[in-house]
Amino acid sequence: MRRELAESFSLSFHPLLIPFYSLLFIFVLPIFEIQSLGSNFQTYLISMIGLITVGLPILSMRMLKRQGAISSFYLEKREERNLPYLLTLVYYGITAFMLVRIDFIPVVIPLIYAVSTAATFVIMLLNLKWKISAHAMGMGSLNAIVFLMHHFYDLHLMIPMAVIMLLGIIVILSRHYLNSHNWPELIYGYFIGIFISLAIGFYLLNPILG
Repeated sequence: MRRELAESFSLSFHPLLIPFYSLLFIFVLPIFEIQSLGSNFQTYLISMIGLITVGLPILSMRMLKRQGAISSFYLEKREERNLPYLLTLVYYGITAFMLVRIDFIPVVIPLIYAVSTAATFVIMLLNLKWKISAHAMGMGSLNAIVFLMHHFYDLHLMIPMAVIMLLGIIVILSRHYLNSHNWPELIYGYFIGIFISLAIGFYLLNPILG
């Protein structure tokens, strides 16, 4: 039963889903620039981003698994991670570029995918030697993005931050319980995710909202 619970947390907070969760979270916040986009455009934007950053990577991984390039969607072997990381980097990079090019889209939206692109690039480089946890990195990034919303938009998000931190701990414990990573791989991943998100967040948001 405990293994099934750990697997459910690993699947529910798969690294491909975490940037999309961040996007959905931002769209429900009372941020004027977001809400002024209108519900129809919000739905369209969420759908398109979800297709590019979740649908296409999952489809790519299915094709890679069918061709024998990877053995599972969890990418347990470090050597299997390089190509999926590269494809995901392309999808995230294209999304971030397209969002930046649309003038009326608030900077916080492309921020999510700028962070995702940078984090994927870093973990892809680290994967050449170390199997850093993408799950832990994603949860660290999610925590940092909620903090950025709390800090720059003067929102009271202490409870969401505490909940996400608790979820991050559960996901980390789940990955360790499943023997997917050792403690250094998980802890380094979590704090690398926080560092990348805060660095890019302060760089992009401070000149505008600071």
